[in-house]
Amino acid sequence: MTNVLPERLLVWEEGSLRALLPSIAVALLCAACGASDLDARRARLGAERRALEATLDHLEDRLLVNQARVRFWKEMRARHESVTAVACASQEEHAIEMARHVLPDEPARRAGRRASIDRARVAAAPRAAPAPARAAPTP
Repeated sequence: MTNVLPERLLVWEEGSLRALLPSIAVALLCAACGASDLDARRARLGAERRALEATLDHLEDRLLVNQARVRFWKEMRARHESVTAVACASQEEHAIEMARHVLPDEPARRAGRRASIDRARVAAAPRAAPAPARAAPTP
């Protein structure tokens, strides 16, 4: 078998080995440092993921609390509307019954108004001069 490569490539010279050693050292250092950088990056990404999950959990809790508040106030509004409707109906019935109790029947009310007007007329009339005293009859 014949060798087609030049002889100088087949022989490792001291100078070529010296040129090759720094390249090998750099490759080994990159490989060694790459693993620790990868681990550091994975740890950092894991921490960021946990922080984001905690933030999302907190936001979800706030959302659920706010939804519960909205449901509570909607229920309070519905209750208030029903209580107000009952109160208005009750007050209307109460006002009608009080009016029946306080105000007399129509004829009596007219008579009462007439008597009140007559009293006002009498009070407003000018007073007449006092009548002279009568003398006692003589026998």
